[in-house]
Amino acid sequence: MEIVGSYEYNSKEIIGHGAFAVVFKGRHREAHYPVAIKSITKKSLAKSQSLLGKEIKILQELSALKHKNVVKLLACTEKDQNVFLVMEVSRLLMIFFSSTVLLVRGKILL
Repeated sequence: MEIVGSYEYNSKEIIGHGAFAVVFKGRHREAHYPVAIKSITKKSLAKSQSLLGKEIKILQELSALKHKNVVKLLACTEKDQNVFLVMEVSRLLMIFFSSTVLLVRGKILL
């Protein structure tokens, strides 16, 4: 397990990836609730440093809305090679994290 502040993730549990980052399934180290951990390599940021700042600012502003359909930024941590954004997971991702999914009348229940 890789440790990022109060959170941890397994580098083999990838949720998604893009040109600048990889998103991992993670969890809080003590409370064990699921999170998404976005790992952005500093090498890829060299050309787009301002984009990271804008993304963090937008995520912080959206987190302040406290709406059930908005994913919150929980933490931002920097290490030698990477910047990590720790975010809540959406209900849809919770389904994928769960080992058991209950489907009743076309609705997904956790």
